[in-house]
Amino acid sequence: MRLFRDNLALIILCAGTLLRIIIGSIVPPGFDEAYYGVYASHLSWGYFDHPPLVAITAGIGQWMFGSNSYFALRFGAILLFIPSCVILYETTLFLFNKKSAIISLILINIIPYFTVGMGAFVIPDNALGFFWLLFIYSLAKVNQTENPKWFLLSGISLGFALLSKYHGVLLLGGLGWLLLFNKNWRKYLANIYTYTSFLISVLIFLPNILWNQKNNWISYLLQFGKSSSGIDITLTKFLQGVFVQAGYLLPWMMVILIIVMIKIMRSKNETYNWILPFAIFPVLIFTLIGATRQILPHWPMPGYLSAIILAGGIISEWKDKSIKWSLVPTGVVTLVAAVIICAQSVWGILPLPKKGDITLDGQGWKEVVEILEEDDFINENTFLFTNKWFTGGELAYAVNGRYLSTVLNHEAPHSFDFWHSPNELIGKDGIFISTDRFPFDPKELFEDYFDNFEKIKTITTYRGESEAQIFTVWICKNLHTLYDSPYGNWIE
Repeated sequence: MRLFRDNLALIILCAGTLLRIIIGSIVPPGFDEAYYGVYASHLSWGYFDHPPLVAITAGIGQWMFGSNSYFALRFGAILLFIPSCVILYETTLFLFNKKSAIISLILINIIPYFTVGMGAFVIPDNALGFFWLLFIYSLAKVNQTENPKWFLLSGISLGFALLSKYHGVLLLGGLGWLLLFNKNWRKYLANIYTYTSFLISVLIFLPNILWNQKNNWISYLLQFGKSSSGIDITLTKFLQGVFVQAGYLLPWMMVILIIVMIKIMRSKNETYNWILPFAIFPVLIFTLIGATRQILPHWPMPGYLSAIILAGGIISEWKDKSIKWSLVPTGVVTLVAAVIICAQSVWGILPLPKKGDITLDGQGWKEVVEILEEDDFINENTFLFTNKWFTGGELAYAVNGRYLSTVLNHEAPHSFDFWHSPNELIGKDGIFISTDRFPFDPKELFEDYFDNFEKIKTITTYRGESEAQIFTVWICKNLHTLYDSPYGNWIE
């Protein structure tokens, strides 16, 4: 790989990796991250809400180090971002030139979402981003060499992209667009390698299809349902969808990437304008969905990831002063934000409302479990639980498989309903844990299921000299009635 012979590229990659290691070691795991960390203890070809590769990403560090530290949880994400950067650099170099490749590498290492969100925190997009870039690299090889054997790499990449996140289907849509509507690609419609690559991707993805078939298609129904909750188009929702994207990218970088897409759209250069479907489709589709309902900011991000390749080529043609004033402020803002987030995680320097302080998400849970162990509250006749999947993920990750930990919720227990049969819990005492950020009284929630309830402990946790979270612990005596779930207890 030519990146490793480019000293400047190596410096950029190493500096970005060091930043990600620092952030990943300091900031407590968010709700999703802890939840995915629990995935790693329940390996499967599918999960209630995602395909399986995020479990590998979350688990590899835990398995290697025998630890559930913050860094161990995020080791896979940090590690996987390195080849993602390499492929981005190589693709941009292949399509443009060395200066363009350096600029693309800088962009992915200074835009907040990519360098931290995709690069340091555990999300399905860690693996999706890698295979998304590998797919585009394979098509670049097809386009430049006219050797259809490169489609085999495309099929492998597509299959694993789908095992990473169902958004990978947009790669198939982009390729379909090229084959049907781009005259330079239409010739591959009659090529055996095109269809062989599709067969390869289906075979790779097949275990997840079989898992969903066995579990009443629950994962597909959930993801489809996110986009089919009715059509209610409003300008407010649309603008919210745009603003959250701008927050993840930084507004000026979002504008630059959109301008790049428009400029490439007007270009007749077949060397690289074929990338446009992989940039425009995700951004356009999810932005339009955002006009009808709230979207998660990372949904359109694969499109912007594709646009970074094109941005390297376009920005390299700017004057050096314009390049500097585009990149330097982005890097400075991202670095300052990273320092503030780390300081907030350790010392709580900002007087934020507790519920809005995301650095509190994973704070204190291990400490609470250790105190309960020391006080001998946990034994073979107990199980730990919460009533929300997100706090349940934090609790189960802190428990680290030492004790039975689950979520009791009639509406959305998520994967916990698949990991533990409700019959396991009958006759046991439940240790219910809530926080002052999400306070719940188990007597109000579970009065028909347990014999009685006793508040046994209040635990205040700190970061620096500041109060962090206050945990309330209840003992719920004798679960005597089966706690049904909304999924029908579809245990694999």
